[in-house]
Amino acid sequence: MLHVNLVSFEDLTDEEKEIQPNNGWGKECANYIKITDRTETVMILSDSFEPEDGTFTRDLCYVVDAIKEAYKIGLRDGRKINN
Repeated sequence: MLHVNLVSFEDLTDEEKEIQPNNGWGKECANYIKITDRTETVMILSDSFEPEDGTFTRDLCYVVDAIKEAYKIGLRDGRKINN
């Protein structure tokens, strides 16, 4: 089951904290969208980037990947319900 949650740095696991970008105000001050499928973290999106880099062709390009991944998970779960 897909879950999409807005979380803070403190809500991430130690491993997830390590791999976050430290741009902008720093990873400790960033906001995160954590996408999980059951207990597996699928993707973490961060708003930790320099304002001038916040474009869909640069630091926000991962939003497209997140939408595609959520769609695939939704199709998978929908097929399970219909079978």
